[in-house]
Amino acid sequence: MRTHLDLNDWQIDALPELYAEAHCALDDLPYAEEFERLSSQFLTRAGVSLDRHCVWKALWNARNASKLVRKER
Repeated sequence: MRTHLDLNDWQIDALPELYAEAHCALDDLPYAEEFERLSSQFLTRAGVSLDRHCVWKALWNARNASKLVRKER
């Protein structure tokens, strides 16, 4: 089974654009319906099959790498 650690750079680079379209902060995202949309679009764009947790971890890692725009909560 693939995990967020198996993603390559161009797959990870899709996350900031999709996250910028989200209307909530990263910490609130897993509890929002918007996460389903973001996750689905990411999996389609990246051409991978991951579970929700792995998409969340990929987003978290992108934030820690300063690739995501910081949003107000």
